Amino acid sequence: MHYIINSPPSSIAFYIFGYPVKYYGLFMTCAIFLGIAISFFLLKKKFNTACAQNFIDVSPYIVLFSLLGARIFYILGDLDFYLKNPFEMILINHGGISIFGAIIFAIIFLFFYCKKSKISFLGFCDCLAVGMPLCQSIGRWGNYFNQEAFGCPANGFLKLYVDYSYRPLEFKGFDFFHPTFLYEGILNLILFFVLMFIFLKFKNIKSGTLFSLYLIFYSLIRFLVEKIRLDSVLNIFGFHVASLICIIVFFFGLILLLNIYFIQKKPKDF
Repeated sequence: MHYIINSPPSSIAFYIFGYPVKYYGLFMTCAIFLGIAISFFLLKKKFNTACAQNFIDVSPYIVLFSLLGARIFYILGDLDFYLKNPFEMILINHGGISIFGAIIFAIIFLFFYCKKSKISFLGFCDCLAVGMPLCQSIGRWGNYFNQEAFGCPANGFLKLYVDYSYRPLEFKGFDFFHPTFLYEGILNLILFFVLMFIFLKFKNIKSGTLFSLYLIFYSLIRFLVEKIRLDSVLNIFGFHVASLICIIVFFFGLILLLNIYFIQKKPKDF
């Protein structure tokens, strides 16, 4: 039995004063607001109402830094093109953001914010990390409407029909591809429920645990999905740079987790 996911009728949801509003933007906006709401709830539960309210006040800056990092990382992945077409760097509506860039820039901002506010950095990251997989899962549906982030040709029980104009040149003769956006979306959703369960069930886990688990398991999810995706921007000696970043993030999360539980004598929140 085959389950076919048909291509979307359009990438545009509606128009406002003649300007197209794309499904991708809608899903991203929903994901951001949902992530802020979940983080507010968890920060209030872990710390206090004042800390959660401070997060709401600073959340626009976190979003801004995340988007900036996401765009910069994407540009670096296809630097030759953007150096030849510098105006394209600011045209984010033409596509191109990197989740790892968003994560790294958000972490840098949060580190300095928590240090200035004298808040537990790792504890803060724990609360934000729980909702991240859910946001990413929602955001992946934007890829579906853009007909991007799909995998190699597929002929299994689940396959995605991609319109001819969206297929890579070397795969124009294939109709069906792996819906990698869906694979990653489902795995991220599972990760969200696991992290939320741990947060609610285990009250006294050390700060940084959930953050570390998110880094470990998301990088593993992305690494597995990346193996069959066709749209990796940059390759070095045939190896996807995104896969390399996944490996780095995986070991960073693993080392952080080991340090929290087996190396440091006293809990340290940076």
